[in-house]
Amino acid sequence: AGEVTEMKQDTSDTWITTKVKADLVTEKGIPGTDIKVETNKGVVSLSSTTAVTDSQKDVAVAIAKKIKGVKAVSADGLKAE
Repeated sequence: AGEVTEMKQDTSDTWITTKVKADLVTEKGIPGTDIKVETNKGVVSLSSTTAVTDSQKDVAVAIAKKIKGVKAVSADGLKAE
């Protein structure tokens, strides 16, 4: 039974990553395509190789937090301008 639970967790992490990414890309005013999204057990990590403003970072975090299943959001990897 333990494996089934683990598989379900992987699926939801993948779903969360996909959903966050899609919402970031469609959000105007933030470089959604430049933001990398990783999810591990419901914790979303946002990172970017391009600089983002504090307000863009806040928007990205808010978008990620709205997704069902997200337990926490880390934006440490988002570089501020």
